[in-house]
Amino acid sequence: MGKTTIRVAFDDPLEAAHFLQQCRRKGYDAQLEDSRPQIKRNGPALAAWLKAHPGWYKVGESANRAAANKAVLKIRNGERRGFEGGNFEARMENQDGRWLVYARHIGRMAKVRKPQGEGMEPLF
Repeated sequence: MGKTTIRVAFDDPLEAAHFLQQCRRKGYDAQLEDSRPQIKRNGPALAAWLKAHPGWYKVGESANRAAANKAVLKIRNGERRGFEGGNFEARMENQDGRWLVYARHIGRMAKVRKPQGEGMEPLF
């Protein structure tokens, strides 16, 4: 017979920790899950989500280093669907033999203005 899983969400982290301790005292195999929301892992929806949430987020897991590097380059170069704007950074990490791909939105690229020289007179 399989294990029964019950998920409970709390707004207050202190209440969540208290409930977790109560479950463990009663002998239940209770564990804390990641509190970040589940994000859709396809191109346009993921890119829009990253634009709305600043910071680094896990966007994928690759089988090997080469595949992770390819995913990072596609995000950086704007080749992945939804990331065409090019305003994204990506990196990869090896955690316990798994290659994780992280990305973030870096905002708009600032336009570089050329400073006008002071004291220069027009040619015409």
